[in-house]
Amino acid sequence: MPTTTYMIVLRHEKLNGKLIALEGPDGCGKSTQTKLLAEWLQSEGHEVMITDEPTENPIGRILKSALHGEIDISLETEALLFAGDRALHVHEDIRPALDDGKIVITERYLYSSLAYQTARGLSEEWVKTINEPAIIPDLSLIIDVPAEVGLERMESSRELDTFEKDLSLQKRVRERYKEIAESERITIIDGTKEISSVQSDIRKEVSQVLHADLSGER
Repeated sequence: MPTTTYMIVLRHEKLNGKLIALEGPDGCGKSTQTKLLAEWLQSEGHEVMITDEPTENPIGRILKSALHGEIDISLETEALLFAGDRALHVHEDIRPALDDGKIVITERYLYSSLAYQTARGLSEEWVKTINEPAIIPDLSLIIDVPAEVGLERMESSRELDTFEKDLSLQKRVRERYKEIAESERITIIDGTKEISSVQSDIRKEVSQVLHADLSGER
């Protein structure tokens, strides 16, 4: 079976701040690493905004209800809601923060839609098309853990939603993330390491982006 290519052709914009997206399968440690990264950046004198998807705006709340099985919607409807939630997220939260020169760290973004929605059978081209209003991050990192590890971590901390419980889906999602990382040249961070080691790896990548900006590169 041929390997799927996930090249994204969306808008690159010159903005005052930086957009960093931490991606990865469920249970990989995104929330913990987002918090630690924000604390470090703030200690370095940067203004930081943390956000995540789905959001708490009206579209995001509908999505969360669907993910928890409270309402039943089609896969296509879910994908459109994610794209709409993201477009509103960019317009109301991300872009204003970037215009103010802040570093925005988002837990999940474009590549989550590609990974999860194509893993469940939607067309890659269609998913990219409906997400065209999004801003391309200055840096995306994929935190990788085996599906079994992610599931074990989640089960020990909280009640899982319908998709989080599906080990077969989680395995497909992980493979999609790997394919995306290869085609988009995104760094994969080993999420099975100690928390401090994972954070160290993330900081190295972030530092390179910030240093490149100071050097006049983009």
